[in-house]
Amino acid sequence: MSFEQLSASVPGRRSGVTVWKQIADTLTSEIRNRTYADAGRLPGEVELATRFHVNRHTMRQALAALQAEGLVRIEPGRGMFIQHELMDYALSRRTRFSENLLRQGLLPSKQLLTARQMPAPDRAAKELKLEKGAAVLMVETLDEANDAPIGLATAYYPAERFNGLLEMLATGERTTEILKHFGVQDYLRAQSRVTTQMPSDETARLLKQMATRPVLCVESLDVDMHGTPIKYGEVVFSGDRVQLLVDAGEQA
Repeated sequence: MSFEQLSASVPGRRSGVTVWKQIADTLTSEIRNRTYADAGRLPGEVELATRFHVNRHTMRQALAALQAEGLVRIEPGRGMFIQHELMDYALSRRTRFSENLLRQGLLPSKQLLTARQMPAPDRAAKELKLEKGAAVLMVETLDEANDAPIGLATAYYPAERFNGLLEMLATGERTTEILKHFGVQDYLRAQSRVTTQMPSDETARLLKQMATRPVLCVESLDVDMHGTPIKYGEVVFSGDRVQLLVDAGEQA
């Protein structure tokens, strides 16, 4: 949306609602509609004051209200950054991407970025209990909620056990259904390890977030019902959109 289009929303001074409150309401609606999602921040204070035809004091009142509501984070000298409502991503013994999102009324989707066979990285080989350099199937996806990117996921599967998995993924079939084809009727999360880091430029681009904002990193190991490792995964979640929820009380 262009600045000219946004400029049409000028508050009326005879509506019975203070001007700064009208401005705050307008900006709140735009934030919730993700008008500023690509930029990740509001325009500058002077630019906003010009748009709404108000002085800077009135504009600051409106912006202070947005900050009090947790919608923006004002960093002096840097700008006003959008604080979108965080979605919960549950980490439990039965962590499932689609179920996590559907439970919150969000539409899950995945973009397949890379799928190939390769020698197992040291970490993947160790977690999957494979010989060093053994073949694994590496699958990289961009995970989305309502078409907005929330995570960049990399999964490693033992190639010998899951020969043909990559071809089945290419047809768009869900991973859970593909695993059943290989005799894995159900599986559990054996462990999740959570850290934070700064994203690379490419990761920030894919997640559509600023490279100066940290991301949440989750290393995980899934096992079949006999305890045999079937997948080692690494997911980088957008720290601006996701918060991790640990369900300590869940039973297998």
